[in-house]
Amino acid sequence: MKADLVFVNGEVCVLDSEFSIHEAAAVKDNRILMTGKTDEVMKVADDQTEIIDLKGRSLLPGFIDAHAHLELYGTNQLGVNCKDVTGIENLLGKLKAAADRTPEGEWVRGWGYNQNELGRHLTKWDLDKVSTEHPIIVIRTCGHISCVNSLALEMAGITNDTPNPAGGKFVREGNELNGLLLESAHMSMFLKAMYTEEEIQEGLAIASEAFLKNGITSVHDAGGYGTDHIRALQIGVNSGAIKQRVYALYGSLHESASMVQKGIGSGLLTGLGDDRFKIGPAKVFIDGSSSGPTAKTREPYTSKPEDSGILYLDQEELNQSLLGAHEQGWQITAHAIGDEAVEMMSKTIEVALDVSYREDHRHRIEHAAITPADLTKRIKESRIVPIPNPAFLHEFGDGYVRDYGERTDVMFPLKDFGDQDIPFAFGSDSPITDVNPFVGIHAAVNRRSKNGNLVGERQRISVEEAIRAYTQSGAYASFEEDIKGSIEEGKLADLVVVNESVLHCHQERLKELRVDMTVIDGKVVFTNEKEGVR
Repeated sequence: MKADLVFVNGEVCVLDSEFSIHEAAAVKDNRILMTGKTDEVMKVADDQTEIIDLKGRSLLPGFIDAHAHLELYGTNQLGVNCKDVTGIENLLGKLKAAADRTPEGEWVRGWGYNQNELGRHLTKWDLDKVSTEHPIIVIRTCGHISCVNSLALEMAGITNDTPNPAGGKFVREGNELNGLLLESAHMSMFLKAMYTEEEIQEGLAIASEAFLKNGITSVHDAGGYGTDHIRALQIGVNSGAIKQRVYALYGSLHESASMVQKGIGSGLLTGLGDDRFKIGPAKVFIDGSSSGPTAKTREPYTSKPEDSGILYLDQEELNQSLLGAHEQGWQITAHAIGDEAVEMMSKTIEVALDVSYREDHRHRIEHAAITPADLTKRIKESRIVPIPNPAFLHEFGDGYVRDYGERTDVMFPLKDFGDQDIPFAFGSDSPITDVNPFVGIHAAVNRRSKNGNLVGERQRISVEEAIRAYTQSGAYASFEEDIKGSIEEGKLADLVVVNESVLHCHQERLKELRVDMTVIDGKVVFTNEKEGVR
């Protein structure tokens, strides 16, 4: 049997139990044929084999982003990027330029602003200066908060007398709405500003290309809005717009509990699908965002002694939402950031296992951001798989120190998880943070914010552990470790060529690493041609 594709003279990180390093790897059809020394692997090559000289570069299993939002990432690119804008006036200028080229009455959408960078939140009065003829929504970088103008509030029927929705808040100055919407109030408004089906498919294609350039071959898609999002993902995969393998979390950013109930009654189940598209866990929202901050914490925020966050569900509602899914055989998970939310999900899983024990459930907690020792112990005892997002430390770390104080020592506690043999898989939560896995790996290893400040230094892990969390553990979190997550014989040929040696790169330079080539199913789907990688 001759290989179709051979990689030689490199640092092949096999990701087996010993973290073996080989020189070469061979691919036949869509599977790994073998790994070993260059001269050994070249024996399975012939004149029809494509040979790629790694020249010392790393070959890794394809990255598995265990928590990202393909639709939101892609459709964001159709709006106004406010992420790196300095100053409110500059931001309003970008929005005004977008409004000027948008037909009257249609939405102007911005994303990625951060009040910590701008000095304050936006208000409806700011956005009314941009336009009173267009509804405007600008989403905060966390995706849990937005600001809208007066026309958007009017179109949604929201007045100064409108009560706060469950799990959300309309922010007021005195008795008047200021346009700032928190949590479920934002999610409901975003439904009014939704993109069309055509725009969503365009966005999914944009997202897929961006993820390919970053070496991501599988995505655990963490949800959009309602069952239409699941359908959009399936259409995207079937059409080829989405080239990654998708494990679709069955949940919604709006009214997540009712979405899960629809799933329970539909006859669907975790694992339904194939190696291109598969239904993942039933997912609900428990609390808010880490950087807002709106996460639900057991003790008040260090920065706001009067505040401890927002809950979408109480414990009884959470149990009602997920216990039925567990009993039917679903994997279950929840967005849980604050320690109170993490504790709640831990309790729900404990009750589920008491009622209907299942040995290999692999129930998850998305984010599991603030997880002190008592909760780490419960996660271990219930064999829960946490899905942390170390890139948050890079982007939001300075705010974490301000908002949570000493609790940053147990934020995304990767070393504690590792010390207790708790399997954890990394997700970028893109577009909330950078989709680039090397940003997350860098943050996990160095625990520094983008301004260079340490954030929970005790929780640093090794480069090897971080790579496992972005490959092998992601496969485990979706019950797919037998077919991907390592470069072992017989597994799917999903591979990434890095522009240099990952293991010999100085740890403070990890975020500078780039992908030279991405392979899915044994086919090269991205190359950095400027570098002449082939």
